Amino acid sequence: MQGWLQKVGQSLAKTTDAKPRAQESLPVVQRTGALPAQQVRRTQPAPNASLPNATVIYGIGASFMFVAAVSLLLAGRWFPALGVFALGACLLGFALHLLKHHD
Repeated sequence: MQGWLQKVGQSLAKTTDAKPRAQESLPVVQRTGALPAQQVRRTQPAPNASLPNATVIYGIGASFMFVAAVSLLLAGRWFPALGVFALGACLLGFALHLLKHHD
């Protein structure tokens, strides 16, 4: 049982042709570009990347606040409408800030 691998290898070598293979006669082409061991620079996210969750949540909250402020204005409650409008503006500012500075 010893040496079975060498016997198989020798018998296969005898049965194959001695002609050079087509792959052996091809020229060697060197690859250009980054090697796997090199660090890859971070690129900007794709333009169709999804929005951050906090931006969506703050934007929805700001829109609800603006609708509430308009309804308070129509009801004649000016002071609460200005307060709700200011809170909506703060939420909109947070949403825009997180949109600009997301990870």
